[in-house]
Parts: sequence; C-alpha cells; structure tokens
Amino acid sequence: MPTVYLKGGETVQVSLENLEDYLYENHDRIETRKKKLLRPPVDITTASTSNKRSLLR
Repeated sequence: MPTVYLKGGETVQVSLENLEDYLYENHDRIETRKKKLLRPPVDITTASTSNKRSLLR
C-alpha cells in the first residue's frame, strides 16, 4: 500500500484502488517531499569522454 505523508507529520496508507480519489480530495493536506539521490550526479562530458577512450583501445 502506498504511504501518503500529510502536513503535520501524519502518515496514511491508502489502497491503490482508492489512491487517486484520496489524492484529489486531500491535495491541500498532502506534504510534498523530495527524495535524495544516493549517488552524485554524473558529469555528461566526462562520462562520454571516458567511454570514447575505452572504445579506442
């Protein structure tokens, strides 16, 4: 069951069948949270350069 975090620190578990209705009816009470990345972001220029070098060898 998905967990919905409400403002004030309360948590509620809602079944998947009722989740859409619950979110719509309680949108003003729901707390928005952001998830932290577990790994640092990858620099695209460094990643593409290292891949090209390994292919040339």
